[in-house]
Amino acid sequence: MTDSPGTQSLDRVRSWLLDLVHAHRLSPTQRRVAQHMLDSLPDVAFASSVDVAEAAGVSQPTVTRMATAFGFSGWAEFRAAARERVLSASPTDSPSPGPDSVPAVALARERDNLLAVEQTVASDRMVRAVDLLAGTRPLGIVGLRVSASLAHYLGHLAQKVLPDVRVLDDGASLIDAVTQLHLDGASAVLFIVMPRHPEATVQAVAHARSLGLATVAIVDTPLVPFADLLDVALVAPVGTDLVFDSHAAVVTLSIALLDALARREPRRTQARLEAHEELVPTWEHQVR
Repeated sequence: MTDSPGTQSLDRVRSWLLDLVHAHRLSPTQRRVAQHMLDSLPDVAFASSVDVAEAAGVSQPTVTRMATAFGFSGWAEFRAAARERVLSASPTDSPSPGPDSVPAVALARERDNLLAVEQTVASDRMVRAVDLLAGTRPLGIVGLRVSASLAHYLGHLAQKVLPDVRVLDDGASLIDAVTQLHLDGASAVLFIVMPRHPEATVQAVAHARSLGLATVAIVDTPLVPFADLLDVALVAPVGTDLVFDSHAAVVTLSIALLDALARREPRRTQARLEAHEELVPTWEHQVR
């Protein structure tokens, strides 16, 4: 029995697998296998394709096809590559963190999440997302439930530099609102979809696609079950070590996306920011 690798080393193995997922288009059942593998590291690197298929609830050929989709000759070659990375990860002698150290662990994980966002910002997916969103007017930003606050935060700032920004946060009227965006000339929609992924949001993504709108989404993992409905998926991992999820990486990615959009029209951005600054004295608290 092999020693379990340390958290940071295991995260590197997980990042390798996520890079494979990003680089290849997977079917929904193949994404289910990949998600099981991410949840089962490092043990999955020593499992047979039959065991993986049974645990993931798919057929054995699906597991093999996923390995070949990643560019390997089959499951055996993929497993060997995964096993090599797991065994090369340095074990840790650190004890498991106690309750008092949980916040410190959460902060360490957030640093890892921000590093993942750095990769997203530097990716071709980011460039594609900016291309699509810079060309749409109006710009709809969709967010339901916990994602509603994230959508409103981004929308509040976006309205200062972009014309005609609309935040859509009502699940009951979301389909109608997306239709209105289309009728008003929109060519793309931005969705923020954090766990747990609301059904109404996924339905709105599908509806947008049926109208011919490009769909860009900020999601927590590339393995979201509606990935096939997205033109671009920008991944910002969610912190899960505290009582409630932390969305620090999501906020950072959102602002980086807005910054890139603002830079597409620098004169317009400057003019709108200057107009905003002229209004600040009317609402800002003044020390007397």
